[in-house]
Amino acid sequence: MTMEKAIYTGSGMWILWDYEQYKGIDSYDDWEPVFLEDEDIEKQIGIAKAVPINIHSDGCFQFRIKVNEALDERECKYVCVKSEEYRLVTDGIIVLSGLENIYGNVTEDECIKVQLEKGGYSVTVYLIEWDAEPGMKKEDGSPMPDALPDFIVLIQDEKTVGKEYRKAVDTFDEP
Repeated sequence: MTMEKAIYTGSGMWILWDYEQYKGIDSYDDWEPVFLEDEDIEKQIGIAKAVPINIHSDGCFQFRIKVNEALDERECKYVCVKSEEYRLVTDGIIVLSGLENIYGNVTEDECIKVQLEKGGYSVTVYLIEWDAEPGMKKEDGSPMPDALPDFIVLIQDEKTVGKEYRKAVDTFDEP
């Protein structure tokens, strides 16, 4: 299964999150104690209910989510940086949205929703250098329609119990 969409954030961070865990959030007062500070987000990562995609930059970026698939040859060729694996446990629906859009009434234009089997998954995030591929950048600098996305998120069935997973708010280590 592959899904793709441009997702906006004004918080500098996107989050892949378990819908069931946070569907009760319906106000800033509900959201603030769970996601305001990095320490709060680290707790959510630690309980495997959220995976950050944090590059400290606002904007609208193209995301491709692939479930139980690998990167293809073209995608591999333009990987800029890869995260370590994060763990995500879901009750069935996961959502990718800007950090500020974690709430029960998140709309389709604010997110990508994915239906999965209930259980544990490993998540790896790839930052793609789509503009390095010849012919994929328009004169104005925007991507051609068939350009690769900015990010590819691989979600794989969890195969190793007890494995150490990444728990950092920053998705990628400094080179």
